[in-house]
Amino acid sequence: MKPRFAIPRLRSRQRTLLHMYRTVADFTYDLEIWMEPTGSLRYVSPSCLRMTGYAAEDARRDKDFFARIIMPEDYPEWQQTMDCGHRKDIAAMDFRIRHLDGSQIWLSQETTRVFDPRGRFHGWRLSLRDVTERVQTRMWLDQARQNLEERVRERTAELELSRERYRALSGYLQDRIEKERAHISREIHDVLGQDMTAMNMGLHRLERSFQEAGDSRLAQVVELRTLVAGTLETVRRISRELRPPMLDELGFVEAVAWQIRTFAQASGLRVDHQIMGIPDLPADLATSMYRVLQECLTNAARHSGCSRLHVAVHAAAGALVMRVADNGRGITPSQAESSGSLGLLGMRERVRLAGGKLKVNRLPKGGTEIAVRVPLTGENGSCVS
Repeated sequence: MKPRFAIPRLRSRQRTLLHMYRTVADFTYDLEIWMEPTGSLRYVSPSCLRMTGYAAEDARRDKDFFARIIMPEDYPEWQQTMDCGHRKDIAAMDFRIRHLDGSQIWLSQETTRVFDPRGRFHGWRLSLRDVTERVQTRMWLDQARQNLEERVRERTAELELSRERYRALSGYLQDRIEKERAHISREIHDVLGQDMTAMNMGLHRLERSFQEAGDSRLAQVVELRTLVAGTLETVRRISRELRPPMLDELGFVEAVAWQIRTFAQASGLRVDHQIMGIPDLPADLATSMYRVLQECLTNAARHSGCSRLHVAVHAAAGALVMRVADNGRGITPSQAESSGSLGLLGMRERVRLAGGKLKVNRLPKGGTEIAVRVPLTGENGSCVS
């Protein structure tokens, strides 16, 4: 091909390709812009009118087009992104513009550096897409999430307040119950117990008198005195169960040892125990742990089918630790977590009010272990085993 014919053909081909590329760009739904290194706009696609309200040619001739339409709050970030565009192949950001009709539009822009085949820099290609609906949806979702989180926080605060009130009420009721138990125990011991003792003594004197006189009513007196003596023992037992006097008189360690002996005698179960290193406990903590032990023993006797129990109570690392294990059938996980187990619920509540934790474990070889750990104060302990 001769040079004089080659140049016109190349120019014709160039015009054809340019027309094709422009046609593609003109019919692109997104806004396409070619920005020269000087900052002037060499090409603006027709979508500019739909997206911004400004005609493409008007935008192309306006050297301050972006400064005019971008919201003042977003313009510095846009300018910084464009500055970084000198060093990045692709830079992206979202920003707001003011449409010609006054509405606010969100645009997403991707900036790509443009080079010719020889590697010379020719500016940037800006691809802009209207993402107003997407951003508004995201903002709505964010607001809805914030509202939901606020409602959750409020509800959580309400539940926590209710929980604290419940705990306060539970603690108050536990305290009132123990005080009422102690009051009833004293009344039974001091009034009913003394009256029954006096009655028993009177019957004893009457029995001797009838015996000396050979009175035929002696058998009735003996029978009545036996009944009164049995009733008196029952009264004393009820009084001790309501409030063991040794808990107040001798302390936690002796009261626990007595409770274990009494339980073993009444149930016929073998109970091994070790109680050591226990400091003097505050009255409320001593009462709570004593009641927990009572419930542990009672539950084991009623539900476990065991023949032997082991009780260990000791102080360790600033805490009172109590473990009660049996060799019975073993508690199931559902039973351990059941809200219908009033005995377990009561124990958990007492331990929680004392600031401690209670765990129920099924032992590998069978049986159940209840482990209690509550914080305590005090350094000097006693040892009973």
